[in-house]
Amino acid sequence: MSIIAVARASYSHGKEIAERVSQELNYDCISEEIISLASQQFDIPENWLKKAVENAPTLRDRFSYGKKKYVAYIRAALLEYAARDNVVYHGLAGQFLLEGIPNVLKVLISATAEERVKVIMKREKVSKAAALKTIKKFDTERKKWALYFHDKDPWDLSLYDLGLVIGQLSVDDAVDKIITTVRLPSFQTNTESRKILANESLAARVKSDLMNFYSDVEVSVEDHTVVVHIKRSMAQEEALVDDIRAILQEMPGVREVRVNVIPVY
Repeated sequence: MSIIAVARASYSHGKEIAERVSQELNYDCISEEIISLASQQFDIPENWLKKAVENAPTLRDRFSYGKKKYVAYIRAALLEYAARDNVVYHGLAGQFLLEGIPNVLKVLISATAEERVKVIMKREKVSKAAALKTIKKFDTERKKWALYFHDKDPWDLSLYDLGLVIGQLSVDDAVDKIITTVRLPSFQTNTESRKILANESLAARVKSDLMNFYSDVEVSVEDHTVVVHIKRSMAQEEALVDDIRAILQEMPGVREVRVNVIPVY
């Protein structure tokens, strides 16, 4: 029983590989469907959520928390789905959205420039120059997005347990390597990893609700006790604590709420 997060460069056969892995393991396979789930759960148009994870942030985004709120919604939906176990997620930013969850196999699938160009030229019916331009645009956008939200380069191999380059490996080779790796004891879910996933899932849901009122909030959870971390003047502490507790009092799974007000002078 495992969770596999597949990050994939554009035109690298990543979707095909993820789907084949899920079929051979008899796992659920999910990608953009998580956008639909988040849209339904939080009553937000799908195209707003999709833009939040596909497009690099604009200058305006840097002075607002709109996109960060939408990404929080997507993470909450994904963690809730991942709790089912036996899942292959090959949507956007899985290596970041599942960060902090142990025993998740994180895979990066890329391809040689020659392979990516060949795929684009065949699929899109464009020239080699146009294909190279598409690759550069995609990689630049993805890097900007990851640096903005997570301060990390998405192509940094240290973020992953397994890196595969199609063109050096075949699609069949990549499928075999993922299946062999995920069967290792290190990537089997266990009691501890399920507990951490449950805590992270609840924290994500709480954060998603609170971001409608407090955009800069952070949340941690331990055994149904929710700790809300927020920077404010200490003069606001009493009213802030009462308000946050009132917002969360009816949320399923929450037994106790603590508010950690970090002083701002």
